[in-house]
Amino acid sequence: MRRLMAVALAWLLSVSCAKGTSENPPFPAGVSPTPLPQPAYVGIGRYYKLAETTGAQSFGGIGFVSFTEVQQTPDATVVQPDFGGFTYALKGPHDLSWDDGERRKSWAEGAADWVNPGVSHVDLTSSPTTWYLIALQPVSQRSSAPPLPGARTLYASPDLPATPAGRQLDHQLGIIAMDPGGRTSSHSHGGVEVFYVMQGTVELALNNGTRTKLTADQGAAIRPGLVMQLRVVGGDAVQILTYFVTPQGEPWQTNLQTLP
Repeated sequence: MRRLMAVALAWLLSVSCAKGTSENPPFPAGVSPTPLPQPAYVGIGRYYKLAETTGAQSFGGIGFVSFTEVQQTPDATVVQPDFGGFTYALKGPHDLSWDDGERRKSWAEGAADWVNPGVSHVDLTSSPTTWYLIALQPVSQRSSAPPLPGARTLYASPDLPATPAGRQLDHQLGIIAMDPGGRTSSHSHGGVEVFYVMQGTVELALNNGTRTKLTADQGAAIRPGLVMQLRVVGGDAVQILTYFVTPQGEPWQTNLQTLP
């Protein structure tokens, strides 16, 4: 009898420890097939930092952020206007060229980088390319037409609070990606955040009591210190292009355990 019990126990252990199959895959240590629910203030999504740079303020006083789309034809050259900003390659690769003809810089579709005034954007492909210019500008330029040929303004923020005089500014560009049911963490920023919704619909909740629904081709600006959270609305995935301007010494982001 004892021998039969030992054999039966060994068989049960071999079954319970069998390797997973495609229908019943194994889980690594610490991973559960039924994840524990996350508190409502914890984010469910992904943030991808595309590019960042730090520099002195190029103007004083109040400014605004613009998202501009440029459709560039093959073999065309477009010169960066008299302000710097991030270039995001939406469709096709992107190439830069300097006046000396010796320096070039390239990046692939979906990537971004900071571009200084006077640098030439060139299309070295045989197909049209599309890219975004995201820039902080003085309010005196608000009424100006998009400064580049073949350009249209996608979103221009309201007037933003002036940054502290004499402080360097950290600029960062990123992508927020969330599936249906997703959300960002409840958080605040030490500087301004301005974003443009490229895909899907979100609700923006702020601790000033406002709730705003934003869909593709709309944007919003968040002032420093406001507590905010984005939640996906509907059944479509969300993709947001977001730009942060943070005075050096201020926290880029502070996650909170309270809802706005």
